[in-house]
Amino acid sequence: MILSAESQKTIDTYLAALRKELRELMDEDANDIAEEIRFHILDKIEDGSSSQAIAATLTALGTPKDLAARYRTDELMKRAQSTRSPLLSLHSLFRWAMLSLVGLIVFAASVIGYTLGGILVIIGFYKLIFPRNGGFWFNPRPGGHGIDGEAGFSFTSGGPWKHPGHEILGMWLVPIGLILGSGLLLFTFWLGRWCIRKLWRPRALRTV
Repeated sequence: MILSAESQKTIDTYLAALRKELRELMDEDANDIAEEIRFHILDKIEDGSSSQAIAATLTALGTPKDLAARYRTDELMKRAQSTRSPLLSLHSLFRWAMLSLVGLIVFAASVIGYTLGGILVIIGFYKLIFPRNGGFWFNPRPGGHGIDGEAGFSFTSGGPWKHPGHEILGMWLVPIGLILGSGLLLFTFWLGRWCIRKLWRPRALRTV
């Protein structure tokens, strides 16, 4: 394809700016992306295309900064599909949540799952370390904390002397908290990766 010197310079300037925005990636990956964009631009224009036509093509791609951000997000989501790091997975889901409603729903579900799982694990460890200072308590007296005002349940770290009722679960709270909590954490992590694999769609050139 034959391009004018001005058109070639416009394309080269855009690609140079794109490479600069992709500096977080490996040089090889950044160069591959730049070449992909070059072929995409050439595929969209014809021999002797005017500078206005090339400018319109670059406008459709978006600014180098925006296009690089989409590529970085795609790379992050790709890594998240095989990662063993919950932090990287959650970071990927947060980035996804900023882009779509589906991502927001998956991210919110993951936050809830990690929070509940973490609370259960903490409760289990607390009961294991301080067996007499924590637990679920049942208060059968009128005026308790129950909805009907007759009975109430609560988890407290104040010890049995603060409760006129009796503790339920006892040391069973340790395996229940640790097993259920750990299971919920693992399930939430697995669910996040599964959603990324099945529901995420690369965004780099999708809208062009």
